[in-house]
Amino acid sequence: MIDAEQHYHARLRAFAAETVAPGGIVLLGSSHLEWFDAPRLLPGRRCVNRGIASDRLGLTERGILHRLDVSCFDLHPAAVVFENGANDLGELWRNGIPPLEAIIAAHERVLATIRGRLPAVPLVVVNVLPTTGRFAGLNALVRTFNPHVARHAAAHGCTLLDFHAQCAGADGALRAELTDDGLHLNATGYALFAAALAPHLPQG
Repeated sequence: MIDAEQHYHARLRAFAAETVAPGGIVLLGSSHLEWFDAPRLLPGRRCVNRGIASDRLGLTERGILHRLDVSCFDLHPAAVVFENGANDLGELWRNGIPPLEAIIAAHERVLATIRGRLPAVPLVVVNVLPTTGRFAGLNALVRTFNPHVARHAAAHGCTLLDFHAQCAGADGALRAELTDDGLHLNATGYALFAAALAPHLPQG
């Protein structure tokens, strides 16, 4: 298991040291995007991976709201893919904090900030995936949260990718063939994600 704080700051140092040509597709989120092998699964797209495993929206002293410059704006992207909220919801599920209303507000603030700085850049918003197994208890919060994700995407002129619907089985849980641990996608899950995401991205 990673030390979330150390990993966060190590990734930020790596981002700051990296020279990236403008015009890429920024992947902004947590483990789902950090572990996404975009060069292999999205050939023909130049993706810039700015996922940080365990990262959250930014209600504490770290999180996406605090790293938008190095993770997004400094890169002058041609498009942005944003997916986050699961780790904040997980914290609420396990420990009763932060309040759901605060998580919802932080998610919208991320989108509002990106759209304010990048008004003409395509922004794809991915909703939170279902879970299964020992993480299945998180699903009720996810189902409550995702309509707000859709509302935020519409309010800020974003494309919503409802990947939750593609991953959920008849019982609403993450389909077993898409995960090995009940929370994260496996190779089959990532192949499905790439196929769902690709039509929304520019070429090159």
